[in-house]
Amino acid sequence: MKYKRRSRRKKSIYQPVFKLISIIVLLGFITWGIQNTHLSEFLKVDINWEIDKNLPVTQQALKQHILPLITETYQLNLHEIKHELERHPWVAEAEVSRLFWNFINIKISAQQISMRWKNKDCPNDTKTQICQGYISTKGGLFTPDKIIKSDAIIATSAHNKDIAKTLFDDYQTYQTIIKPMVITSVFKTNIDTLFIKPNIKVVLGYQKQQKRLKNFVKVYKKLRQSIAHAKLNRATFDMRYAKGFSLKL
Repeated sequence: MKYKRRSRRKKSIYQPVFKLISIIVLLGFITWGIQNTHLSEFLKVDINWEIDKNLPVTQQALKQHILPLITETYQLNLHEIKHELERHPWVAEAEVSRLFWNFINIKISAQQISMRWKNKDCPNDTKTQICQGYISTKGGLFTPDKIIKSDAIIATSAHNKDIAKTLFDDYQTYQTIIKPMVITSVFKTNIDTLFIKPNIKVVLGYQKQQKRLKNFVKVYKKLRQSIAHAKLNRATFDMRYAKGFSLKL
């Protein structure tokens, strides 16, 4: 009985000592780990990119665009990152989500070109950012630094997003009216003017454009019966007259 009591006393004495030693060893490992770990690497923001293959911008360029927003892990603002990415002309939409506290996922959708855009106030050969660009499939005007080749129709208007959106909407309506004929370019200046394949010019004016375009379709079909197609297909139709039109062959 005495032996058992002594054993229990020894265990009760050594247990706190073992716990203390374990804590000291654990703290030592933690200290060693901190000393041998670069804090900057630990706080570094990692990004998983999902980039539209049609985006004519590199991943590095996008990262540089948001660099000031991803330097502080604790201050990551996903909304600001999304907003800044979508300010880039070629980015249609950016989806930003947090996978871990310092690990985010960014999905980029590229602008889809519906029309090539030109500024009516710029000379034809001017290639500055405010003089050329594109109108997206959603009707949005964007003017990037980097211009790519496109076979989209040409749209000419003032450098104004609302006017460009109206031009885009009008074009959709005009194309429906003249189908199967094809519009190759649209001018929205003080008046609306269309160029139709192969080289027909139709002046619609600033009002009643849809009605005038429907009249053009009727007139064109009738004239095809009496005028050589080669001449008619390079003619200018001015549909602004109240009771008719003018034709220049």
